[in-house]
Amino acid sequence: MIITNPKGLVLAAPGLLQKITTKKNKSTYHWKTNYTISNYCLVFNVAKYKIAKRVYTTVEGNKVPMEYYVLEQNYDKAEKILDLFEQSSHILEKYFGEYPWAKERIAASETPHLGMEHQTNIAYGNKYRYQKLAGKDFDWLLHHEFGHEWWANKVTNRDWAHMWIQEGICSFGDHLATRELAGEDAYLQRMQQIARSTQNKFPIVRGEEVDSDSCYHPDIYGKGAFFMHTLRYIIGDEIFFPTLKKLATDPLYTYDNTVITSDVEKLFSNAYGKSLQSLFRLFLYTTDKLEIHVRQTAEDKYLVKLLNLDMPVPVDILTDTGIQRLQVDKKGITVSSKTAIQIDPTVFYLKKIIME
Repeated sequence: MIITNPKGLVLAAPGLLQKITTKKNKSTYHWKTNYTISNYCLVFNVAKYKIAKRVYTTVEGNKVPMEYYVLEQNYDKAEKILDLFEQSSHILEKYFGEYPWAKERIAASETPHLGMEHQTNIAYGNKYRYQKLAGKDFDWLLHHEFGHEWWANKVTNRDWAHMWIQEGICSFGDHLATRELAGEDAYLQRMQQIARSTQNKFPIVRGEEVDSDSCYHPDIYGKGAFFMHTLRYIIGDEIFFPTLKKLATDPLYTYDNTVITSDVEKLFSNAYGKSLQSLFRLFLYTTDKLEIHVRQTAEDKYLVKLLNLDMPVPVDILTDTGIQRLQVDKKGITVSSKTAIQIDPTVFYLKKIIME
């Protein structure tokens, strides 16, 4: 990418800066990337920038330049952004593997718009509005756009129909940051908020022939992230997290290759040792919730069964003795409790409880 702009302005673009040539009142910037890059990630930003720099050591031990192109008047805020960049880098690498572009750089440019996941040069426009997670500063926008370096730029859905893979899993990464910085209970509370805010107007995957207007709606973020939360609960952390990392690191799904929802389903099904297709179908291809039927059969007995899912899944049931995690299917199970039972109190499912 070779771009000429007025002298005195700084130009940021993807990849590595090769050289700057200046002639009279113009400067020409020569940028080059050695990685495959999606066309929508090709962008440049021009402004009166100053550049804050440091070197980041990746989880694999590689030294990567970390840069923030900041407007001159905000330079005093730049070191804080680099601190938060490092914080997010450690979290994202823990769950998704090494930063994908370790041979080039980690960078962000301050922009008037909120943000965008441009490869090796994300756009940042959150105006330094941080939130507190267990007393620690956190910038959700910086973390989310940076997460797209894995989920969008490295793992790329084949077409618009499967956009939840990029946005939903990236958003799940935002909630994993809550888990890392504030603990499991804070993470669970956050997922409960996501469940309450899910609109469920359209399926996450609306078919194979959709355009950007059809695929982009709030639920590809929130419901997509919540689905990963549900999947984590069903298959367990010892399977879920290594499989999630495999999705983000295996050459079959990354860089020059693209993915669709069935690829994700097959990967997790193989890791689990059982088909998860009906689960993916219910929560991603429809707006249905998991229907759980509860019927009191005696003073202290309850029959609990699934109505619309053709596989057994764990369900937390609060009884008079505490929470029991039980396998429930369409045949149902009998639960004993001297008090009325509560289904899924921690909220691992988008569900509809049918009482009889």
